Amino acid sequence: MDFTTYITKNINSHKAQVDDNDLASSWAMISRGSPGRVQIALEGSKVYLQCTIITSDPRVKIEWMLPDLSLVESASKKLEISEKGELVISNVTLSDSGLYHCLIRTKVGIDLLPLRLTIKERLLGPKAFNGQEVVAEKGNSFSLPCEVNSVQPSQTVWYLPKNKVLLPTQKTRRAEVMENGTLVVRKLTIEDAGEYSCLASNLYGVDMLSHVVEVTGEKAVERQAKTEKPILPFGIEEGEGSGGDFQEIDITLPLPSYPGVFTTHGLMAC
Repeated sequence: MDFTTYITKNINSHKAQVDDNDLASSWAMISRGSPGRVQIALEGSKVYLQCTIITSDPRVKIEWMLPDLSLVESASKKLEISEKGELVISNVTLSDSGLYHCLIRTKVGIDLLPLRLTIKERLLGPKAFNGQEVVAEKGNSFSLPCEVNSVQPSQTVWYLPKNKVLLPTQKTRRAEVMENGTLVVRKLTIEDAGEYSCLASNLYGVDMLSHVVEVTGEKAVERQAKTEKPILPFGIEEGEGSGGDFQEIDITLPLPSYPGVFTTHGLMAC
């Protein structure tokens, strides 16, 4: 007996009260191209699982089976089925992760479709970090790899500090996910320090790669500019004055000895 057979027998025994005459001549099927068959959501959010059906009888209703193989019988604070047939799960927790099934039934049989839901916790524990430990200077850039090999359908999501989300090939002002899944963050600030997690999921399971990034101080160029003592022209002494003998002084800072690519507009860090 395979898993599908077990589900079918479980449904048939669970819903024996269905009137055969009502569905005797109807047919229905679930669209396999339905979007959102694999979803990743953040702990505490609200999730909508969708299922699109094609039927000859508008009375055919969408039902939902939970990961523990129980059917959603009635609405609750946690679960409800919308008028469109969506399964709505409120305030999701890690225990809501798993394989859900959208199903419909007629006299001639049952059709069902699996959907995978993965919940990511808001704060990872120390054992969850299995990637790189990156130390980068403020103002510089860094990249983190996340190459995913998966059967379809699948979903890959990057979670940044404060649980900001970046999807594949998505781009913000300073962060970008490349086509190969690599995350690139530019012009680092102290706020960019923290957890970076790449989470990939398909119908058969889920995997996550989590990195820790530390952002230190200021760029070397900024530190040197602040610590260098200005070179005053010969004959001008440093000190306080009354301002009566004010003289305009053109202060020139020496070019820093710093590896990089020089342009006509200054120093461009590698």
